[in-house]
Amino acid sequence: MSAIIKEGFRRVLGFRRKARFKVFPWFLVALALASVVILVSIAWVGSGLDGNETVDDLIPRYAGYFDFISVVALLFAAYAGPQLLVPDRVHGVLNVYFSRPLTVTDYLVAKVAAYATVIYSFWLVPQILLHLGFAALSPDGFFVYMRETTDVLWKVPLAATVYFGLQAALIFLAASFIDRIGAASSAFLAGLLGLNLVAVFFNEATTAPGARWATLVALEQHPRYIRDWIFGRSSEVVIPAQAGFGPEASLAVIIGVVAVSVGLVWRRYRRLA
Repeated sequence: MSAIIKEGFRRVLGFRRKARFKVFPWFLVALALASVVILVSIAWVGSGLDGNETVDDLIPRYAGYFDFISVVALLFAAYAGPQLLVPDRVHGVLNVYFSRPLTVTDYLVAKVAAYATVIYSFWLVPQILLHLGFAALSPDGFFVYMRETTDVLWKVPLAATVYFGLQAALIFLAASFIDRIGAASSAFLAGLLGLNLVAVFFNEATTAPGARWATLVALEQHPRYIRDWIFGRSSEVVIPAQAGFGPEASLAVIIGVVAVSVGLVWRRYRRLA
């Protein structure tokens, strides 16, 4: 399992692979880190201006940062999942793995662990740098800011876990049944965006019976709703909230999607073994 985790981490980030396999993941990582530099730089410039409270209000903070790089994070998730699962099936590596004392559950847990290592790093490292940057610029001093924002230490990881849970379930589901990396990534992205459009239609363009419940298919919206719940923010723009659902409904949907995906992926690999 340790070997699978290490190999998965290297594969996603392109370590010990040709340069062309490094370009896309590290381009996305560079975008995430560059966004932190930009936000901290804006905060630094704004701190020297009159009316800097207005500038501070325009800068995405910890909750807003999830939206700020949501597209980049979604692309990274779509890239990482198929890289972990598809090549093993296509190149016959599963036969090698299962010839050892390794169960299907062990294999899948190791793959999820490799995926989690990469994805959590992608979400949390920029947030840590953002936190340190804001602390360094705080007029109250670095340590005072750190002491007054200790809630960030659990809110950010918890929100990241919600995003991770839903996206990992869906990308692993797509990568388990589609044998081409690009096709699996495309199916994941098209599914999320397509379901969002369906939810928008039922929320705004129809008054048919049961239309309200159809808005729950906006899977990409549910982590945002729960994130806003965690940070105590308004969620007026989230489709399930507009339909009158509470964040508990979004949490139930995510748990349901994860449970169904785990069952289907495990059954798929149980047959392959």
